[in-house]
This record gives sequence, C-alpha cells and structure tokens, in this order.
Amino acid sequence: MNKGHLWISDGKLVEIDPAVVKRRGLSRFLREERLVLVTVGEAGTAVRWHLAHASWTSLYTLINQLKNCPGPFQLNFFIEGWVSETYFRAKDASRRIDELIGKSDARLSRRAYVFEKELDRRDMPQLLQLALAEHEALTDHRVDTVFHENKNMFYLERAGGSSLLSKIMGENWTETFAGREELADSDFDYEVMSHYEQVLQKGKPRYDQVFATVTPPGGDPIWASYKRLIVPTKFEGGRIGVSSFCQTAELDDNLL
Repeated sequence: MNKGHLWISDGKLVEIDPAVVKRRGLSRFLREERLVLVTVGEAGTAVRWHLAHASWTSLYTLINQLKNCPGPFQLNFFIEGWVSETYFRAKDASRRIDELIGKSDARLSRRAYVFEKELDRRDMPQLLQLALAEHEALTDHRVDTVFHENKNMFYLERAGGSSLLSKIMGENWTETFAGREELADSDFDYEVMSHYEQVLQKGKPRYDQVFATVTPPGGDPIWASYKRLIVPTKFEGGRIGVSSFCQTAELDDNLL
C-alpha cells in the first residue's frame, strides 16, 4: 500500500475529501460510512475502524493487504470507547483483526473493570515499586485525592504532570478540575474510585489492574489499560485521602 491515508469501503480503496472528514468528524464519519482508515507512514501502519459498523469485506481486504505494509501495526478500534493495540508482525495483526471480526457485535456491559492483584513487588512496574517504597517523593507521578467528611466524597487535590491522568486529560484540565469531584462518570466513580475508601479504612495499599474508558476534553472516549497502586495519605491540615500511581499495561485480549 502507498503511504498516506487510505480509505477502504466495501472491500475497495476509495477517495475521500479531507474537508468532508473534518466537517463531520473522523469517528462519526468512520461509523456512519462503515469505513476502515489505514494510515501508512515512516512510523509504521495504523488502522482505525468501528468494531460494530465496519464492513467485514473491508476488513478481510485489509487482512490480505497488511503484509504489504510496514510495521509495527497499531490497531485502533471502537467498542464503547477506543482501544489501541500494537503488533510488530503483519501476521499477528491480521490474526487479531480476524478474531475481532467474529466479535463485531460485542458490547461491554460496563465502562470500567477493576481486578485486584496481589501486592507483590515482582509483579509491579518499576514506577509502582518505587511508589510503594516512597510515594511522598514521587510528586510528578502522583495523583492526590482528599476525602471530604462533610460530603462523604473524594475530591481531586492535584495531579502530577507525569501522571497518567494528566497525560490523558491534559495538564490544563487537571489544574482546572482540582478541588472538584474527581470524574463525573458513574461507572468510573463506582468501579474505579470505590476502592479509595477501602484503602483508607484498612490503612493499607492496594494494587489493581484497571481497564476503563476515559473521555479527554473534546475527544472520543478511549479505553485505558493500566496497573494502579493506591496508598493511604495524610495531607496538610490533618486531612486524609489517598495517592494513586498508574502505569500503562497491556490489555488482556481475553476481555475482548
């Protein structure tokens, strides 16, 4: 395939006016027109499609042509939110696309999944190992959430510039959002934040694998897969809360 943006419709390469895409929005355009977008460049090949809407014929055409594209291969597909997976061989990327075709009618019942893991340093990414040993020193990677007893609710105090939250939402967003309830998303609140209180009550850290949708300002929801360490923290003025550290982690293919 040639370099640039390539569009596949009903198994055939088609020309698309960039102005139309800009006017309608890429995600909406892919969904409504049942298209597959292939971007080929110096950094490899990226593919984008809506799992429940793209034409199977287009995806099988893609599978047949992927061997002619440069790696690595980034697969971006939408299922209640955007998921991104990277493969270094065309064979592996093609096999994954074929597997996803069979799951094209999949719907996830929730937008956040949390799996508690054993607090074992050997299983932890290096950042979380350091956080477990000296979390107060890692201010740039730390997200602090304070418990307000009068409202029985956790509020975002600050998010370090290198934290996963800042990287997804943008540093300006975290500065604006500080002092408010952490995220206005019921699934995220219940599944992801519900463990904060447990950490406070037990006074012990908690280690999780998290798979949840987060919506960046002005963007489409994306699935974030990461490992997370939550530690109880005492803040100035006798306030209590938790500090959390997150490191991106590979998505378990069995979930999709």
